[in-house]
Amino acid sequence: MVVGLDKFREHFANHADHYAVIGGTACSMIFEEVGIDFRQTNDIDMVLCVEVVDPSFAQSLKAFLDGGGYQARERSNGRREFYRFHNPTDPSYPAMLELFARKPEALEIPEDAGLTVVEVSDETLSLSAILLDTDYYEALLESRRVIDEILVLDERLLIPFKARAFVDLSQRKDDGDANAKGSDIRKHRNDVFRLLQLLPTDQPIEVTEPLKADLRAYVVRVNGLANFDPNAFGVPIDRETGLDLITRLYQL
Repeated sequence: MVVGLDKFREHFANHADHYAVIGGTACSMIFEEVGIDFRQTNDIDMVLCVEVVDPSFAQSLKAFLDGGGYQARERSNGRREFYRFHNPTDPSYPAMLELFARKPEALEIPEDAGLTVVEVSDETLSLSAILLDTDYYEALLESRRVIDEILVLDERLLIPFKARAFVDLSQRKDDGDANAKGSDIRKHRNDVFRLLQLLPTDQPIEVTEPLKADLRAYVVRVNGLANFDPNAFGVPIDRETGLDLITRLYQL
């Protein structure tokens, strides 16, 4: 259970059409729904799903940040498409909220809000790039579902998202980017196999060709790894079975 989900739910209860929770928190909620443990996660990744937010949502966001007493309020340098809020003074709130806006003008935060401009990690850059991709963004809009009154990205689409992040970060590392962390690469790689446990094995999943291409790239990379055993991180699916399942379900 992610700390502070009740606070998040309380503040954003009337704005289900505005957002989707993705990443580790979405995974955690989906797994909890079926009674399976997921790895520990402390932050909430939130994607805005509207062109421009209305004043009511902006007020709810401000109330959430003020209620939690978030001391660190940051935005990415350059395009204002990523915001990070962390270090809450109230420990009952989430440790961190990361908010992605596909369009910089979607969310206007006052200049006096105390935002600090920061460099962002390769993992964040990768996720931002994915969300700027029209195919991924449109798929996200169509693949949200409600769990305990919170809008999350469905597991069927979380798999392509995680696969794309793994491929992007792996390529950055191959290209010599020292900021592409092995821990992030392994996290996304392994989460795909964790999520595979939840998919019905007899129900094909429709995604667009760009998402299929990223899934194919994931299959090729994972198939070529010297040492990869999903059982080592608690997933009772071997590599060959998992990759075959991805290929068959996503009709690659």
